[in-house]
Amino acid sequence: MTPVANIEEKTAELEDRFRAANPASAAYFEKGREAMAGPAKGAFYYPPFPLVMERGEDCYLYDVEGRRYVDCANHHTTLILGHNHPAVVKAIADQLSRGVALGAPAGVEAEACIELCSRVASLDRVRYCNSGTEATLHAIRLARGFSGRGKIAKFEGGYHGSHDAVEISVAPPLDKAGPADAPNSVPTAGGMSPYAGQDVVMLPYDNEAAVEKILTANRDDLACVIFDPKAGTMAQRPEFVRFVRGVTRKLDLLLIFDEIVGFRVGRGGLQEYYGIDPDLTTYGKVVGGGMPAGAFGGRADIMDLFDPTKEPPGFFQSGSFSASPLVMVAGLATMQQLTPEAFDHLNGLGERLKEGLDRVFANAGVGGQALVLGSLFSIFFADEMPYTYRAMAAADKTLAHPLFHSLLDQGYFLGQTLGMCCLSTAMEEDHVDGLVDAFANGLRYLTD
Repeated sequence: MTPVANIEEKTAELEDRFRAANPASAAYFEKGREAMAGPAKGAFYYPPFPLVMERGEDCYLYDVEGRRYVDCANHHTTLILGHNHPAVVKAIADQLSRGVALGAPAGVEAEACIELCSRVASLDRVRYCNSGTEATLHAIRLARGFSGRGKIAKFEGGYHGSHDAVEISVAPPLDKAGPADAPNSVPTAGGMSPYAGQDVVMLPYDNEAAVEKILTANRDDLACVIFDPKAGTMAQRPEFVRFVRGVTRKLDLLLIFDEIVGFRVGRGGLQEYYGIDPDLTTYGKVVGGGMPAGAFGGRADIMDLFDPTKEPPGFFQSGSFSASPLVMVAGLATMQQLTPEAFDHLNGLGERLKEGLDRVFANAGVGGQALVLGSLFSIFFADEMPYTYRAMAAADKTLAHPLFHSLLDQGYFLGQTLGMCCLSTAMEEDHVDGLVDAFANGLRYLTD
C-alpha cells in the first residue's frame, strides 16, 4: 500500500465541506440524538453525521437539501430493482387496500414460498420471518433440535445477524483472536452473555486443512456449520466453498448457507453459482422487496419439524409479523422481476464496474482491490485480495472514509466503508462509468 501524505487534512476538508452543504441533515441528527441515542440504527452513522434522505426513485436518492445521488448501497443491498419499482409499488398498494395485517393466512405467503422454492433446488420447504437475524436464529435452533447437539461452528469474520449464537468473532481484535489456523471464539457485541462463545467453534476462511481438523475434532458436539460464502465483504475461492460442503457431508454435519446478501447474484443464488446443495439456507433483504423480511428453508425432513399436522409434535416458530402480507407481496413482485435477462443486465454492469475500478487502481499506482461478485462490490486498499478476516483487517483503512465523502460530493452514495455496495437493475452503463470516473477523481485528489 502506497503511503498517502496529508490524508488527515484532506479528510478534514471534505468533512468541513460536507457540514457546510448539509445543515438540514445536521439539525435532524442533533434533534434526534437524545431520543435515539445517536441515529435510529448503528448502520446509519458515519462521521460527522448521516445524510437524511427524503425519497428514492429508480437508482437515485434525494436528500433533504434537494441533491440527487446515484444509490450504490440500495438499502444495505436490499433494493435489487432500485427504488419504487412500479410492480412492487402496485403490489403493496393493492395489498394495502385489502388490509395491512390480517392475523390469518392471506394466501400470498404460499405463492412467495413456492416462488422461492422454484428458484433454489435445495429448498423443499420455506418459512418467512422478519429479518436475516431471525432467519439465522431459527435455522440454528432448528439444526440443534434436529441433530440433538448444542454447539455450532462458524467462520471468523462471518456476520450472521445480531444474536448471541452468531455474533462471535465477527470482528475480533487481532490480539485476542488466537492462532490463524485455530481462532478463538470472541464475543463481538457489548452486553452478550459471557458464556456465548463457549457454544461456538471458530473456523478460519481459506484454509481447508485447518477447517477439516477443527470440524473432525468437534463433530460429536456440533449441530451445524453456518457459512456465508460471500462473508459480507471478503472474496472466497470457489474450491474452498465446495470443500466446505464436501467436508460437512463427509462428517455428517448440517450445513447452513447464509445467502442473506448473496442471493442477488443469480436466480438460484450463491449455491447455484457454486454448484452446491446446503441442508438449510437463510435469506433476507431481496426476498422482502424492500420490506422487513427474512426466510429460511431447506430439506423437508428438517423443515417438517415445524409442521403442526405431523406426529410427533416438533417445534414452534411464529411471530406477529412473520409472513406479513405486505412483505409477501413486495417480495413476490420483486422475485418475479428477476428474470434471466434482468440478471444478465445486472451482472454485466458488475463486470463493467470491475474492469473500470481495476483500471483506476492500475493508473493511480495505489494498492487496491475491487471485489465484484455479480452486482455486489467492495473496495479494499491492499496489495492482494483479502480471502480471510485477518487479511481484511490488515488492509489500509485511511482512504475509505475520505473517498466515501468525495463520492458523496460527486453525487454517488455508497456504503460508508466502501464495503457491501451494490448495483440495481434500474442502473445503466453510464451510471457505472460515472461511478468509475468519480472514484478516479476522488483517488486523484487524495493521493496527489
